[in-house]
Amino acid sequence: MPYDAEEPTRIDRLEAIIEINRSLASTLDADALTHRILREAIRIIPAADAGVLLLYDTDRERLVVRHAIGFGPSIYKIELAPGESLTGRAFQERRSVLYRTQESLAPQQDLAPASHRLLAAAAGGIEYPHSALVAPLLTHDGPIGAMIVENFSTPQVFNQFDLRLFEGLAQGAAIAMVNARLFASERAARMRLETVNQLVSEQRDQLERRVQVQEALADIVREGLSADALVARLARLCRAGVFLCDSLRAVRIAQPPTDALTVGDIDDEHREVIGTAVHEAEATRSPQRADLGAGRVLLVAPIPGGSEILGFLCALFGDTAPDEVHAAAVSSAAHIAATELVEQRAREEGRIRTQADTLELLVQGVAPGGAQGPFLVAVGRLQHSSLQYRVQPAVDHRQLRALLACAQHELGDGDIGGRPLLAATVRDHHVVLVWAGPDDEENLRRRLRAATQRFALLDPAWQASFVVSDAVDTPTEFADALAESRLVAELHRQVRNANPVHTVRSLGAYRLILRSAKAADVLRMCEDALGAVLRYDRDRGTSMLPTLRAYLDHGGATKAAARALSVHPHTVQYRLGRLEELSGLRLSAPQDRLTLELCLRIHDSAALSDSLGRD
Repeated sequence: MPYDAEEPTRIDRLEAIIEINRSLASTLDADALTHRILREAIRIIPAADAGVLLLYDTDRERLVVRHAIGFGPSIYKIELAPGESLTGRAFQERRSVLYRTQESLAPQQDLAPASHRLLAAAAGGIEYPHSALVAPLLTHDGPIGAMIVENFSTPQVFNQFDLRLFEGLAQGAAIAMVNARLFASERAARMRLETVNQLVSEQRDQLERRVQVQEALADIVREGLSADALVARLARLCRAGVFLCDSLRAVRIAQPPTDALTVGDIDDEHREVIGTAVHEAEATRSPQRADLGAGRVLLVAPIPGGSEILGFLCALFGDTAPDEVHAAAVSSAAHIAATELVEQRAREEGRIRTQADTLELLVQGVAPGGAQGPFLVAVGRLQHSSLQYRVQPAVDHRQLRALLACAQHELGDGDIGGRPLLAATVRDHHVVLVWAGPDDEENLRRRLRAATQRFALLDPAWQASFVVSDAVDTPTEFADALAESRLVAELHRQVRNANPVHTVRSLGAYRLILRSAKAADVLRMCEDALGAVLRYDRDRGTSMLPTLRAYLDHGGATKAAARALSVHPHTVQYRLGRLEELSGLRLSAPQDRLTLELCLRIHDSAALSDSLGRD
């Protein structure tokens, strides 16, 4: 056999392909493997200028370029259907092909026009190579891809030995790719298992925490402990500030202790956010979360009581964000608190009924329990601060109870000037307080004024005020004193007098007129006389009522009233004329003038109370 000078080179290349396949089999990184396969293919086929490796994507049912050498970036945009172009046909037919010349390549390069343009751009404008080798990547389950190496300048540069080497590399590459995929799949399965194990562990820990928390809260019920103990234990379990609030958002119990009157006072900067969360909790009857910034979170759980919401249990977290265990603990504690709040409500209702019975005895002229006069009554009422003059929404019974609670809080034990509080109850849309003759009226007014201010913090949309009667010596006079106080309270509501405390004595001599008329007639008179004037002044910012006051105070002298108001007399005359048009009354008619003066003094009575009280 003659000596072949190429034989040592072929042997070296065969040894190289064996070594390459051995090293590929030890590589388990799929991305690194595709790069190495193509690089080694071009190394053992010296005539190859460029190459592409494509893998089959089962989801898209396309051959997708995974790595390329000697091509521009547009090559990665090409996707081939099985049977399309050289590589697609090798994949579909599962056989390797040697293309020696450009003439043999061109008819087989049946690419879609868009893919052909991308390929030409990637090859630097060359539409067809001069020679090519293409081989499928075959496994026992079928082809998983294909690869191709090309020469762009010389025809017939590849031979059958190159094709066999290329096939051998493709076979080894397919096995290595399968091994890498199996390894990746096994690693992904192991990571999923580790994740599942971690989740199971976390859920087990969370379940144990939940059981411990629920057991700690259940001890509150078993031991019959108070709401104070419940709040303290929840604060310790959650490591949070806890606030038990009533239905009007007033803080009843707090741990740690706080000066906040309402839940909104917890954080003035985020008062609106807190208010929204509380409103949503009440509307949906489900817990809500409010983010207060800087990692602070407020959980709000409604406290249900049948068809109504009795209050709210709020937990403020600062250092650690609340998780599901915390949320469950707050919700469970809210249901536990409901039991005590229902019991408290029942006790409060019982006390109110008892107080109502005491009030009824006084109305009937009987002194309860041998109480000695003189007797004094204060009537509290509510009016909405933002509605039109004629429109007043119905007062909620719980708001009246809240006003009663504010009054009781400010009155303390109810002892004013050494005289005890006989009754504190809600009657006919009013709060009624009765003393056995307190003789420190200034102290009483101060405390009642504080009660209205406290209520304003709870519900700013409503204005509260009290009317204090004269002292009556015997129980037989009590019913008239109560009726007069309620009438004066209603008069002040009718003229929207916002002063917090009035006295019936502030009406002075006009009390005689009021006593001689029916309450409904007096209310209708005030509305007819001053209703339109008050609305006109409020809506347009005019000063007709102050002008009328100055005119009457100066005995009907226009010039004197003008000097007091620092305006021209013609301005006073114009304003009074407009007032007469709106009221339908004439200042020149004595009866009309008396009616206007009576209604004005009713409106101004609170401002006059001090001076008239001394007269």
